[in-house]
Amino acid sequence: MIWQRLRTTPWYAWPTLSLSTAEGSLIFMAAFLISAALGVVRQILFNAHFGVGEEAAALYAAFRLSETVSTLIAGGALTNALVPHLLIAARKNGRAISLLVSRMLTLMLVVAIPVTFTLWLSAPSLLRWIVAPGLDPQTQALATLLTRILIAEIVLLTAEGVLSAVLIARGQFFLPAAGIALRNTMIILTLLMPEPTIVTAAIGSLGDSVIQLVILIPGLWHHRLKLRPAWHLRDPLVRGTLHLAIPGAISGTINYGNAIVDTAIASLGGQATGLGAMHNALLLGNLPQRLCGMAIGQAAFPYLAAAAVNRHRALFRQRWLTAVGIAVILATFSALALIGGGRWLIRLIFERGAFDSAAGDLTFAILQVFTLGLPIYVIVEISGRAMVALGDARTPLMANAAQLLSRLGVAMALWPIVGVLAVPIATVASGVVEVTILCGMLFYRLHTSAEWHITADTIVEGS
Repeated sequence: MIWQRLRTTPWYAWPTLSLSTAEGSLIFMAAFLISAALGVVRQILFNAHFGVGEEAAALYAAFRLSETVSTLIAGGALTNALVPHLLIAARKNGRAISLLVSRMLTLMLVVAIPVTFTLWLSAPSLLRWIVAPGLDPQTQALATLLTRILIAEIVLLTAEGVLSAVLIARGQFFLPAAGIALRNTMIILTLLMPEPTIVTAAIGSLGDSVIQLVILIPGLWHHRLKLRPAWHLRDPLVRGTLHLAIPGAISGTINYGNAIVDTAIASLGGQATGLGAMHNALLLGNLPQRLCGMAIGQAAFPYLAAAAVNRHRALFRQRWLTAVGIAVILATFSALALIGGGRWLIRLIFERGAFDSAAGDLTFAILQVFTLGLPIYVIVEISGRAMVALGDARTPLMANAAQLLSRLGVAMALWPIVGVLAVPIATVASGVVEVTILCGMLFYRLHTSAEWHITADTIVEGS
C-alpha cells in the first residue's frame, strides 16, 4: 500500500516516487480531502465575516471570471495535452524533454501575459454584461477590483500547468497533489487576521497560486531540467501538444462557462442570497466529484496515455473501464450520503454568524438536486481524459459545447418556475447529454479498426 511505501521511503525522495494508478488515486483523494477540509475552514471563516451578502457575491463573481480565463490559458488541459508528448520525448533522451518543456513554457507565457493585461482592462464590461449582470453597480465595481487582483493567477497557473506535467507523466503525483492539498492555506491566514476585508481575502487566494507553483521545484530539480527561453512552433511535439491543448482549453473554459451561466442565472432578480447558497452547496457537492472523478481520472491518465502511445488497445480499455467502474460505485454511495445527511452537515458547518437557517435550507435544496448527477459527473471526468489520452480533444469539446447549450436552455426555461433550483436541475440534465456523447465515441474508437491511438507518427503529421 502507498502508506507503507511512504513510511519506508525517506521523505526527501517522496517527490520522485513513481506511483501506480491505485496509489496515485489515493494520494489525490487525500489531497482533495485535505483541500476540502481547508476549504470548509475557509468557508466557515468567510461566511462568518461576509455571509451571503454583496461583498461575498462580488468575490464569487471575480473568482468565476479569473478562473475561466485561467482555465482557457493554463488549466488541466495544458498539463494533460503535454503528458503524452513527454512520454514520446522520453523515448529520445532527457534533452528532448527539457527542450519540449522550455518551448511550451515560453509559448504559453507569451500568450498569458498579454491576455492578463487585456482582462485587467476589460473586467468591468465582462462582469456587467456576462458574469454577474444581476448585481448592482456598487457590487460590480467591487467585483472589478477583486478580479484585477486575481488575474495574476493566470501567469502563475500557466507555469504550474507546464511544469507539473513533467512529474505526472512519470507517475510522480506527490508534489502536484501536495499543491492541491495546500490550496486554501493563504486565504485562511488572511481571514484569521484581526479585521479581514474582502480585498485581503482575494490577495490570500493569489498567494495560494504561488504555493502551487513553488511546491513543484524540488521534484523538477531532481530531473535536472535545463529550462531556457526557446521558440520553435514547428517542433512536431509542440504542435502535437497544441493540437490537444487548444480544444482542451476551450472545453475546460466551457466547464467554467457553465459556472458563469450558473452565476448569471442565480443572480437574476438582483438577489445575492441565491448566489451565496449555490456556492456553499457546490462546495460540498463538488468534493465527491473531485474524490471519485478527478482523483481517479488524473491518476489513471498517464497510464491511459502510455497504453495509447504503445498501441495496447485491450490494456487501454481495461484501464478505462476499471477506473470508471470504481468511480461510479464511490460516487453513488457519496450521493446517497449527501442526500441523507446533507442538511445536518450544512447546519454543523455553515450556520453561524450571518449565515442563518434560511440560507441553510436553500443551500440543502440545491445540494440535493446536484448530487443526483454525481455518477454522471465522474464518468465525464474520466472519459474526457481517456479521449485526450487517445489524442482526441475535439470530442470532449463537442460534448462540452452540447451540454452547455442544454444547460443554458434548461436553466432559462425553469428559472421562472423553480428559481435558483433551475441551476442544479440543468446541471444534471446537461450531464446526461455530455456522458452520452463521450462514452458513445469512446466505444466507437475502441471497437473499430481505424487508427485510435496517439503515436509519434501522427504527431509528426500534425493530426
